[in-house]
Amino acid sequence: MSYKFILFFLFGVIFVFAANAASFYDDFADNDISDWEPRCVPGNWSVYDGMVHGSTTFSPTFLTPLNAFVFEDGEITVSAGAVHVVGICARLDEDDSGIYAYVSPDHDVARIRLANNGGQSTIFNSLNADFPSGVEYELTLICAGENLTLNIDVPSTGESWVLEAIDPNPHAGIFGFHMGDEPDAYWDWIEAEGAVVGSGDADITWMTTNDQSLGDGDYTLEPGETVDLGIQVTGNGSEPLLNTFGVLQSMNSDLVVIDNYVTYGTIDPGESQFGSSDFSVLAPSGTPVDEVYDMRLTLMADGGYQQLISFSLPVGNGLECNVESGAEDWTWGSMAGGWSNDWHVSSEKNYSTGGQYSFKCGHSSSGDYSNHHFGYLVTPLINLPLGTTVSFWSWIDAQTQDLPEALDGGLIQYGRCGSWIDLVPVPGYTHQITSGSSGPFDDATEVFSGTLPWTQYQVYLPDSLAGPGQIRFVFGSDDYGSREGWYLDEINMGDSTSIEDHSGAPVITEPVLFVSENPFSASVTFTYLLPGVVDSSLEIFDVSGRLVTSIDVYSEGMVQTLLWNGKDSSGISIPSGVYLAKLRGYDQTTVRLIKI
Repeated sequence: MSYKFILFFLFGVIFVFAANAASFYDDFADNDISDWEPRCVPGNWSVYDGMVHGSTTFSPTFLTPLNAFVFEDGEITVSAGAVHVVGICARLDEDDSGIYAYVSPDHDVARIRLANNGGQSTIFNSLNADFPSGVEYELTLICAGENLTLNIDVPSTGESWVLEAIDPNPHAGIFGFHMGDEPDAYWDWIEAEGAVVGSGDADITWMTTNDQSLGDGDYTLEPGETVDLGIQVTGNGSEPLLNTFGVLQSMNSDLVVIDNYVTYGTIDPGESQFGSSDFSVLAPSGTPVDEVYDMRLTLMADGGYQQLISFSLPVGNGLECNVESGAEDWTWGSMAGGWSNDWHVSSEKNYSTGGQYSFKCGHSSSGDYSNHHFGYLVTPLINLPLGTTVSFWSWIDAQTQDLPEALDGGLIQYGRCGSWIDLVPVPGYTHQITSGSSGPFDDATEVFSGTLPWTQYQVYLPDSLAGPGQIRFVFGSDDYGSREGWYLDEINMGDSTSIEDHSGAPVITEPVLFVSENPFSASVTFTYLLPGVVDSSLEIFDVSGRLVTSIDVYSEGMVQTLLWNGKDSSGISIPSGVYLAKLRGYDQTTVRLIKI
């Protein structure tokens, strides 16, 4: 069985999500209908030569796919043929009540009618016509509230008909095949698309891959290994999802889902939580590496809620790119509408010995980069193991003001599940964006800028970020003046010495503190990483060094967030101005804040 989904791409890459709509497709090329089930009265169903076949002396009988989405409004198309009756069912509920629409070539009639508790019921409408026998039909049933439409097409003859009807009691249900009193019906393929049921909504917002039990313990999925896959789900609808559970499927035979069922309980709007346990995924020996594999999480909850979320898992470890090869797997584009993007593969400069190419953010030949630029260059989805060191060579010529102020510049980020974190290189960024810049970065954002020859930088990735993710290079410029641009070459991401505690859990080697928006007007969200399991506090100082407030924080060696309401220890909102925030005991985490 194969499936198709409505896909939402973040910067052209990464994790892919389906929210309120979903699609289904099966062409039976695998000659397998074990994941389909008969409904209503008996029918003899089989599959061979890439087609489903059915025969019955009863009417109606249905065949529906297991674990497909439930919808009220949608569209189902089948390619099928029959002697007597062949058709489609939809809106079929647990009581085997729903809609079915069919063509009967030997009686020259097409009908849309009601199934009630598994039996024939009201005929909503009929169409009499000279329907040809011994041909293949394409039937499309469209459900839109009370309105039902059956489009009948015969590709071999070019004939077509339309039958419309009213469903006085539309409700959600499943879809599938219909036959009745039929010696030999057959279906070549089925395709369905519809709005999934449920007022809630959820996204995958984080995931972990732990291979410590059946792997080499570096938190990446490699051939011959099994990972415990933890999936965090965040509710973003208007209603809570009650008694939620998830079913995981691999959409490719190269990966095997061993433990496919996890409960989530109640997920409130805005709440993020992992399941009560982890899923388990095996990459058999011989699984091709440096590839991504499509997966599907089906979330179900009380009230008939069902949602399909499609995402990808990489197999392999690390990445090396000298831009002479492998650059085709990278993507680039504009970070937001209305901004320019100049990233491309260039032959203007390179660092590789005997090489020719590098990545460039700048003019396609020898000119300057664009004004009003905000573009990204991002790796494919890869596995980053424990102790990953990201290293790259940089050549830059970007517009600055007085040292260390910059008007234009670039930075490096880490991303997983659509969330992006600024990374700090060694020996650090060279400049800070000045308040005089009209570019996309906030005032005081640290960036690479100025004019520097080929220089190697490294980023030591915290072990809590080991697993599937991406690295992104972002360059921004203001509206006035530009220079040659930013070149990157010899980019490597892989193992270095990592530290683990005795339980095998990853340990962060360096603390990190950053904010979601800066300047801020009322409240601000801090994201922080601390080494190991420790207690600390977030301390806010004014420019004179006076302690404004202190907030206790706790770290479990994972990414943590904290919302500060912009008030001092007395509960009074702080005035506009410049402030410093740091984690107690970690002076290197100091961040400058601007309250406006």
